[in-house]
Amino acid sequence: MIINDIMEKNGILSSNHDSHIDWFVQGCLKPQASASCIAISRSPFTIGRRNTNDCTLGSQKVSGQHAQLLVVGDKIFVRDLNSTNGTFVNGNRIMVDTPLAAGDYLQFADMEFQLGRNQEQRIDQTIEFDEPETGWQISKMNQVVQEQQFRMVFQPIVTAAGESLYGVEALLRCHIAGFESPIMMFEIASRLGLEERLSEAARFKAAMAIAPHHPAKRLFLNTHPNEHLGEKLIGSLSHLRSLIGDWKIVIEIHEAAVPDLATIREFQAQLRYLDIEIAYDDFGAGQSRLRELTEVPPNIVKFDRSIVDGLATASTQHRTMVQSLVNVCHESNIITLAEGIDNGDDSEVCREMGFQLFQGFYFGRPAPLEMTPDSTIQ
Repeated sequence: MIINDIMEKNGILSSNHDSHIDWFVQGCLKPQASASCIAISRSPFTIGRRNTNDCTLGSQKVSGQHAQLLVVGDKIFVRDLNSTNGTFVNGNRIMVDTPLAAGDYLQFADMEFQLGRNQEQRIDQTIEFDEPETGWQISKMNQVVQEQQFRMVFQPIVTAAGESLYGVEALLRCHIAGFESPIMMFEIASRLGLEERLSEAARFKAAMAIAPHHPAKRLFLNTHPNEHLGEKLIGSLSHLRSLIGDWKIVIEIHEAAVPDLATIREFQAQLRYLDIEIAYDDFGAGQSRLRELTEVPPNIVKFDRSIVDGLATASTQHRTMVQSLVNVCHESNIITLAEGIDNGDDSEVCREMGFQLFQGFYFGRPAPLEMTPDSTIQ
């Protein structure tokens, strides 16, 4: 559960190390910060913007002294201190002292926390409410990860020769307010220590969606840069491989996920055993990764749109650089894929350079499978 993941990643932050303290809150102490886990070390336990509080929150929407947590025996209550923007429990504004239970969401204006009781207890409670405040990230991420309130869309990848379907890349989308951008959603997940769980959930949902469809092609699945290329990921991919029938998995690896050549070499060997292909993603966006290309060549290299977009009108120097990288790949029998092709002129230049696969709006936007033309996937 989310509360346990935050505690595992961040530990317990408290000036009081009394092992008998039962109650904790988890959340971000200021906007854009990583999640912390704070022990309720006294009663009353004050929360607000001033640094004289037991828990200081760095948001201008939080009152100087906003609320109190009161521990009475084995019970805990929250009291609003006439705050300007309100104290909420599970999305409902409170006016009187309100009893709490482990797993409840506490919202102080735009700052949100989840209540827990000791490290061993599991929080299996799911709380539902209609329209979380924009800044209430923990409850919204709970909806996304635990309840899988997201959907997968698929963008076609076509061959340069004939523009026939080679495969599709699975991409995550979400309708929850504030999470419409996948980049922002993963940034928030990273702050809460949940990026690996979100990435794994997205891959699973994509595999389940694609499995019944035909003809079977290649399913390109993403990994998060923070995912370790080890046994946990291999086990997850092995499970997916058993679910998708005749579809072939291509796992995309970001350069930030590769700590050393030995790790990627072992990872590739295990993927080969599972009949899973590997693609180096966003090639050209960061480091060149030339050593990886030559010493641990992948099946596919995806050239980032930052070096592909506008190739038709690019300088001679830029086109020469791209051509040389394509040649390096071909010398190692690596399939080259040009990402971000949005017009016919760029596609023609990429075809002349020897790119073998294309991806971009010119060939199809990300869409649910039911919106994919019958001539590709049914």
